Amino acid sequence: MTRDCFPVRTALLVAAIAMVLAACSPTTSTALQATGLSAQPDGWRGVPIELDRQLPEVTLSDTAGQPVTLGDEFLGDPTLLFFGYTHCPDICPIHLAAISAAMREVGISFDEMDVVFVSVDPDRDTPERIDEYLANFNSRITGLHADIATVEQALAALDLPGPIVEGPDPRGEGDLIGHPAQVIGFDSDGQAQRVWPFGARRADWVVDLPRIVETW
Repeated sequence: MTRDCFPVRTALLVAAIAMVLAACSPTTSTALQATGLSAQPDGWRGVPIELDRQLPEVTLSDTAGQPVTLGDEFLGDPTLLFFGYTHCPDICPIHLAAISAAMREVGISFDEMDVVFVSVDPDRDTPERIDEYLANFNSRITGLHADIATVEQALAALDLPGPIVEGPDPRGEGDLIGHPAQVIGFDSDGQAQRVWPFGARRADWVVDLPRIVETW
């Protein structure tokens, strides 16, 4: 494995190496399943981030065509940031469904926390397509898009690898795209605090979401 993600505490990395490697590597899509995260010593399920990283000062567009600068627009409330694409067969819908369901379960609204989806597939992910896709989970999830160079700039600012084309989708929907598979949590000041690799389930978010709103 050569794709890097956020450094995590060594003990946790050793204990959950398979999960973390899968979350930072190009997905082979149908081979992966969400399995749940182990509790951290402090009770959180998300993995603490050791590097000083903030929401990037990168400007994308929302689905109405308005410019949105990540490092400006999403200050004041906690933010969950995820890079993916609407034709993703597993990682993206699992993350988005788990977060949305957990928010409903614990009674957290989008007035208290932002959830942001950034497309890594500008050729297929039109604004209309992004809106239609996100409505399957919650229409208040913010969908953003930009040319691939801008998206890669945002990824690089967070030490995340850029997307790669992995080959034809067996479902006949174009190509599969390998992309970072973790959700990154930022506090109200835009400081990265935790990361949830692929494998996080609704039950994990039910534990962490109230803490996010209360402490970030």
